[in-house]
Amino acid sequence: MGPLPSDDGLLVAAFRAGRGRAFDRIVERHYPAMLRVAEQRCGEGALADDAVQTALVRAHRYLRGTGPVENLGAWLRRVVHNCATDLLKSERRGVELTEDLPAGEAEGVEGKELRKILEDAIGKLPGIYREPLLMRYIHGLEAREIAEQLKDNIHSVKSRIARGRSELRRRIGGVLKKAGYL
Repeated sequence: MGPLPSDDGLLVAAFRAGRGRAFDRIVERHYPAMLRVAEQRCGEGALADDAVQTALVRAHRYLRGTGPVENLGAWLRRVVHNCATDLLKSERRGVELTEDLPAGEAEGVEGKELRKILEDAIGKLPGIYREPLLMRYIHGLEAREIAEQLKDNIHSVKSRIARGRSELRRRIGGVLKKAGYL
């Protein structure tokens, strides 16, 4: 198949022609700038990582189509900015899962009960999300460690964690609100 082109426009064309590694090259090239935008918007940490992963999922989906992209770098930075904004809004409205689960009581629901609710909800997720979420939130592993154990790309693992978290918010947000955690 030969080497991948270095020009963004040619990389997009190669990706659309079925060369999946072209998207990996796009990610390698633009990930640092995307992360800077997300961190400027959200601060450093998991929320910024989630914004970048969400943006990459959206970019992958869009770039499979035929829509025009004039300046790929600027477009990707705009997508990640929008994703970061969306995540900040949803965080204000919903629960944000973190590695630090509450240890005390909140209106009658103890930390152990919350952990059980989370474990049960994670256990009901599709396997593609369940495994990395269990490794992250129950066993406390970092995304890099999860990627190594699953023999997967770190970007894929971060995306699966972000999507799994969104699904958990949708499924158990009401329970957590009723218990007083929201």
